[in-house]
Amino acid sequence: MAKFFIISAVSKKRHLELVSEKSDIYDSAETYGLNYQENFLEGNGTADSPFKIEVNIQNTSDKIFEGIIRLELEANGQANYYLPGFMYNTNRGDKPWKVDCKFPRLNSSVANPSDSDCPLSSFYMVRADRLSHPCALMYVTNGRSSIRGFHTSPYYCEKDFIQYDGFTCNSKRQTVGYTFGYENAPWLFVQSHTILPRQTSGNYFTIKPDQKITQIFYVYDYETSSLTDIHKVIKNVYDTYHEKPKTSVSVDEAIKDLSLAVCNYAWLPSKKYFSGFVREDGLTEKGQEKFSYNEIPSISWTNGIVVAYPQLIAAARLKNQKMREQALICIQNIVDNSLNKASSLPYETFDGQNWNCHGWWYGGMHSGGHSAYLDGQFIYYLLKAYQFEKDKGIIHEDWLTFSKTVVSALEQEISRSGAYPFIYSETDGTGIEYDSLGSVWALTASLQLALITNDSKRLALLEKSLTHYYKNFIAKLECYGSPLDTDKAPDNEGVLAFIRAAKLLHQITENPLYLDYMETALYQEFSYKFCYNGRIEVPPLSTLNWSSCGGSITSVCNPHIHPMSSSIIGEMFYFVEHAKKDTHTLEYIKSRIQDTILWGCQTYNHFDGEFGYGKKGWMSERFCYSQGLVVEKYKDGTPSSTWFALMPWASSSVLEGLLDAPQKNGLF
Repeated sequence: MAKFFIISAVSKKRHLELVSEKSDIYDSAETYGLNYQENFLEGNGTADSPFKIEVNIQNTSDKIFEGIIRLELEANGQANYYLPGFMYNTNRGDKPWKVDCKFPRLNSSVANPSDSDCPLSSFYMVRADRLSHPCALMYVTNGRSSIRGFHTSPYYCEKDFIQYDGFTCNSKRQTVGYTFGYENAPWLFVQSHTILPRQTSGNYFTIKPDQKITQIFYVYDYETSSLTDIHKVIKNVYDTYHEKPKTSVSVDEAIKDLSLAVCNYAWLPSKKYFSGFVREDGLTEKGQEKFSYNEIPSISWTNGIVVAYPQLIAAARLKNQKMREQALICIQNIVDNSLNKASSLPYETFDGQNWNCHGWWYGGMHSGGHSAYLDGQFIYYLLKAYQFEKDKGIIHEDWLTFSKTVVSALEQEISRSGAYPFIYSETDGTGIEYDSLGSVWALTASLQLALITNDSKRLALLEKSLTHYYKNFIAKLECYGSPLDTDKAPDNEGVLAFIRAAKLLHQITENPLYLDYMETALYQEFSYKFCYNGRIEVPPLSTLNWSSCGGSITSVCNPHIHPMSSSIIGEMFYFVEHAKKDTHTLEYIKSRIQDTILWGCQTYNHFDGEFGYGKKGWMSERFCYSQGLVVEKYKDGTPSSTWFALMPWASSSVLEGLLDAPQKNGLF
């Protein structure tokens, strides 16, 4: 059997030259006396039975090899590239790239990228823990369509951990690859505005004379008619490398801790909203604790109804009247004051004197105006709050009237293809900008209203809209355009909204097609969700036995875990309860649910200062699982792997999901 991988290598000395040449052309492995062998063990290359290959590399020279060794798998055709959580095809490399937020973009014409080309490059190489799953895959078209790729351990280990390894993709050579040792090439993306030079220390692999290293690879090469078959491989990777998050507190205890922290520390009574950030700020002259607030007001994400709605539900669970009053005041203030009568859409923020659409995110938007992400999200949660109150015998008729007004305006500008605008005119509500998955939040608002009012008059249009988002985003595995501050980088936030929309449409129609849509979208979300517990290097996460498994990467632009994915636990339960799927599929999703629950329960302060800051129940949005987004610093200047602040929207995402988990479900 022919060898699967092409091996090349580069010594440390030669690597420094490659860095100056902006090149990824390694030398022949024989140059350094490295002998390469593959032993076929089993399998036929399919999703159910990948080729199992034992790779052996031996240093036959009399010198220590210190450098990087690369194994590459060729596409043998035109390829799309998928490195979960990092690269989705080209990360829109053929789209406008001279934007404020930079993120990795593949472009085969840029073989030797200079800094002025950033972020375009024909190749990317990253440390393995930048990926949520240790695999590199291609969807290849060459007269036939096929999945080609592999998975293997993210680290080189013998008895214990030895070295971080890496994953690669190259659109010029049309390969995906694996490295013993690693590179961050052509740049190290810490965040969109912190891009460091190619790494030249601490990343090299050492093999002594006569030493042999061995590692198992699982290789895929099978025909398929669907790009979404990528998810079958990711499921296999999960089964192979899954490590459960650590067990900490119960769901009930987490609900209590998280909601009380927001209630006691984040509410700003004179402003009628929750603070975006709460930080410790020393002591008063009388020795009392002080706190500082970064308010960044908004109607929804980041500190409006996405906080108020879970607090409202938690208040009922805990029988906490103070918590309930805060939530109701926040919601009512927005309903009473935010409507822009010129557009029939809500203004999204308040500057202390006037309501407007110029929130903290405004400077990063391509077009100014109302955001379907925020406006749709607000109405979705407002209607959920309306139904919750109605079930308690309390009718907020003005909430329903407000929702009908806004939904009508949102639907007025739906395109012929079924897309809601991503941005609406502040002047008259006209649709300005489309081409974004984030506008699916407007569809969730329409569907939530249709469900509550039992109104099917617009149902055909809403079904057309969901199909539009499915075919143009979910089915293409290229979901972009949700967060307002990432220049339409691929992300998982819009996927979360789509999952909600598919669930609602299934509730209304009982059409199993929408469970199929929901399943594919769940798998897309899972591609961002860690399947194993990475080796964290930076405190406080490194000192806490903190688990990355169950947390989802935000986007290819913001390489950290934030907890928004924890908010769809209820939707995942819904799918398991209603989908007629094989046992393995359901068990897989149940395991993902368990990961998500356990991750949320362990990722906040269980006592004062546990994460190096704050009070019991405090939680930030930033959890740095790799070298990405490590920009926060302790007072002594050393780096931190989290933010030192309570961020209510983040803890509310975990809270929402835990509140939706059935109290007696028998799932685990």
